[in-house]
Amino acid sequence: MKQDELSARLASGRNFFQAHKKNLSLAVAVSAGALALGLVLFFYIRSQQTRAAAAFAEALNTYHAPVLTNPPAVPNLESYKTNDDKNQKALEKFNAVARSYSFYTAGRLARYYAAICLRELGKYPEAEKEFLALAEFRDTRLASLAKVGLASVYELTNRSSEAEKVYKDLEEHPTEAVPKAVALMSRADLAKKSNPAEASTIYQQIQKDFPGTPAADYAGQMLAELPH
Repeated sequence: MKQDELSARLASGRNFFQAHKKNLSLAVAVSAGALALGLVLFFYIRSQQTRAAAAFAEALNTYHAPVLTNPPAVPNLESYKTNDDKNQKALEKFNAVARSYSFYTAGRLARYYAAICLRELGKYPEAEKEFLALAEFRDTRLASLAKVGLASVYELTNRSSEAEKVYKDLEEHPTEAVPKAVALMSRADLAKKSNPAEASTIYQQIQKDFPGTPAADYAGQMLAELPH
């Protein structure tokens, strides 16, 4: 009986396989195709990320290139005669990276640096527009950096009250990129120009809340420079 039962089960299995052979083959083919597509996408994304990082690094090298009136005869030394020349070239490169790789971290960082270049070139309305857009990003680190850039444009265009609001917002919502101490220092530096007493209060707060840190050391230096 046991032998007959085993034979019946084997026969049933063979019959099932024969009846569903095409469906099983199709399922295997679909799974293999999905795996192959996944691998292709993975390597494509990795390739794009590598290209984006390389393009961003090249733009960053331009941004940090030296400004030399009479550059020495050094092979492959990238230098510029004026800051405007350098920032204009860096802006072009950052914009190219931002356009080509907008879905990648390097592309988003390139857009942020492009906004910085616009600010350095004195193109404040364009810089403000870009910083405002970046400040809405879900990436809180990049958004907080953009808010600092936005506040700097407000300062440069004599809108101190708006800059102060941004710094206070950053104090209330610190990030790894812009810690509370940095936001406090920025607000204190802003107040130092028009309200030394308020600046003094903020610098003292920094010393109290962040003892033994570079922020506290900086606050001490700034306090020594304030009128007594």
